[in-house]
Amino acid sequence: MRNAFFPCLILFFAGFLWQTFGAERRWDVFVLKDVMVPMRDGAKLATDIYLPSENGVVLKNKLPVVLQRTPYNKNEEVYGKAARFFAGNGYMSVIQDCRGRFNSEGDFAPFVQEPKDGYDTVQWLASYPSSNGKVGTYGVSYMGWVQFQAATQHPPNLVTMIPHTGPTNAYYYSMHVGGTLTLGLLQWHLHMAMTSKEAQQNPLIQEAIKSMRTGADFLQWASQTPWKRGQTPLSSAPKYEDSAFKFYFENYDYNSFWKQPGLGMNEYFDSFPDIPILWVTGWYEVYPRSIVDGFQAMVSKKRKNQFLVGGPWTHANTYPYAGDVNFGADAAIIPDGLQFLEYQKRWFDRWLKEKATADIGKPVKIFMMGGGDGRRGPDGRLNHGGSWHTSETWPFANTRSARFFLHDDNSLSRARPTKSNSSSTYSYDPRNTVNSDGRCEIAYGPAIKFGFQGMGPRDQIQVETLPGHGHPGMPISSRRDVLVFQTQPLSEDVRLAGNIKAIIKVSSDAPDTDFFVKLIDVYPGNLDYPAGYAYPVTDGIIRARYREGFEKPVLMKAGTIYEISIPIQPAANLFKSGHRIRVDVSSSSFPNYDINRNTGSPTDRTWRIANNTIYHEADNASYVELPVIP
Repeated sequence: MRNAFFPCLILFFAGFLWQTFGAERRWDVFVLKDVMVPMRDGAKLATDIYLPSENGVVLKNKLPVVLQRTPYNKNEEVYGKAARFFAGNGYMSVIQDCRGRFNSEGDFAPFVQEPKDGYDTVQWLASYPSSNGKVGTYGVSYMGWVQFQAATQHPPNLVTMIPHTGPTNAYYYSMHVGGTLTLGLLQWHLHMAMTSKEAQQNPLIQEAIKSMRTGADFLQWASQTPWKRGQTPLSSAPKYEDSAFKFYFENYDYNSFWKQPGLGMNEYFDSFPDIPILWVTGWYEVYPRSIVDGFQAMVSKKRKNQFLVGGPWTHANTYPYAGDVNFGADAAIIPDGLQFLEYQKRWFDRWLKEKATADIGKPVKIFMMGGGDGRRGPDGRLNHGGSWHTSETWPFANTRSARFFLHDDNSLSRARPTKSNSSSTYSYDPRNTVNSDGRCEIAYGPAIKFGFQGMGPRDQIQVETLPGHGHPGMPISSRRDVLVFQTQPLSEDVRLAGNIKAIIKVSSDAPDTDFFVKLIDVYPGNLDYPAGYAYPVTDGIIRARYREGFEKPVLMKAGTIYEISIPIQPAANLFKSGHRIRVDVSSSSFPNYDINRNTGSPTDRTWRIANNTIYHEADNASYVELPVIP
């Protein structure tokens, strides 16, 4: 009798503490490993369930569920750490290997498999004995994708989501940005093939793919697109080769392939459950435009409790620095002094535990970069600085659109051009590309050892990508195939925060070419940077044959002037007094985007030089449109 009494007493007090203190009570954690969750087709996905416990006894309370689904091995420490954190704060916390990855059954079909698997997982967890039926999801990168994909199926028990980066449309925002081939996900396919079950069982597959996956090896392969089936080491992993070719080399246009729920998630926004969503991005991600567009789309659909967080981060982190730049310690802290994991807990407390006291702040939290002293910090990085700003809306309520026009004297100003005949022409040679510097998911050059964290903003100095491309060490602005337009030194601070676009009037003697625009904050010289520092704020690109839409390419006619709209990634930056606002126009940004060979045919490797002209005249004015805060 006594032996039965004490466990009951423990459970009674555990329940009392739960009801009284809720998530403020930190619990021990009990883990159920490799629970095999059945999918509708019979495949079972390996799932770890972390439960709060007291003295080795799992709480009997019905708990809200937080779920993260990953293709990267749920046994990695980073997933276990997050899962334990949430379980210790009173959640049924779940990590799952995606289909065909690590301990899960089935074959891995990237992205396209996730809508049904996500739905089935959410609904299975909702009926689990420890669950109260409320499920929230979180995660970054692919773990952000899977949240959007599950939401297309409208799972009844999905209560909230925290997608931290990731596209709402694989074509527009990920693999074919502006109609180009965005090479980051191509390199990702190689990584996934190397870590596949096939490669684990056959080390020869790993070795073969390793020869093309990173560094100079990948850059060489990336410069030789389009690839041919069976002619790369990726052919040693046929399922992954098939996926890569469907995404990159066989569906160049926006067709029905891209509109399926696993790829064109924004095509199904009306099917998303009407739930609170915390949209999170970094300014030096590939995906800020996707996250901001998704947030704005849901707001326009009158979906309540849509929140947006934008920080000065690269992929999959919330560090206070990126690339060669410091933003200050506050950059790693969400407003209200919370680390991001803590803020996610507060979000879940609000929507899964319905704690009205869980303060999640205003709907929009944006880090505005800039305002630092411009000197070199102790870690060798530029002190660009910045600060958080909160708002009820994005863009901020007092934002005004300001056009900055390109002029023939390479100036940039609010005044519209008045000359009747004015243009600038440059020759773009595909054998000599401009290196991606700022937003790039592919580590190269001095940043190779830092991966994503190394590829944030850097001074606009050329770095070697491929032999013979550029002049390493020289300013990008010194290249003949880069047009530079900049303001006079600013007489007062200029703050911008919002969506940005470029409208440029162009012609070319080639049937197709790319137009790439970069917005730069130019520092005056100082003792640490005598020549100044060209800080890349944001950028955007368009493949000219997709200027009329992405479903059907239309080639250019030599000498014909076209108006091209280039969607620039959103950003928030303070251009300090004394700085200049600069716009660079070119036709390449490698290795972030593939090399356009100017022929108009995506299926061969022939090339030609394109003589491209930018117009800055009264009837054909080119400009960038900036969201300025007075």
